Amino acid sequence: MICIPLWVLTGAYACHIIEEYRFNWREWAMRLSKLDLKWSEFYIVNAAVLVFGIASAIVGYSFSRFSYLFVGLALVNALVAHIGATIVKGKYSPGTLTSIILFVPICIWAYYDAYQNAYIDIETIALTVLGGFLIMLIPIGLQLLKNMVSKRKNSQR
Repeated sequence: MICIPLWVLTGAYACHIIEEYRFNWREWAMRLSKLDLKWSEFYIVNAAVLVFGIASAIVGYSFSRFSYLFVGLALVNALVAHIGATIVKGKYSPGTLTSIILFVPICIWAYYDAYQNAYIDIETIALTVLGGFLIMLIPIGLQLLKNMVSKRKNSQR
């Protein structure tokens, strides 16, 4: 059975990436984090996210604990990295518009649809949101590690 909400969310993620790029998410994130971020890293991470979205949509309801990790990732990205950051910093985080208009409603729809049709339960929703948070930490952790190694190399010169 085709899992339409996951396909729609994957398309929404493409729109989200365009918003982040057009409004220079990289510069915003560098000012906020003081990390050296490259556009090539942005492209690679977002390509991986889109592949994850496509894989999740293909798997769909047949293994929802995997596929709904994508929904959890999008929801955490929207609520923490964009909406939350905008509120806390008092300054627009590139990606906030698509987070509000697309991610939050589509994620709610995806969870509601799967729950109503007994493909997921409350435990799965909680696990996929937690899993989405952990997945979001992967590129952040790798970026921090890269910068730490780079600083160490520079101090040894």
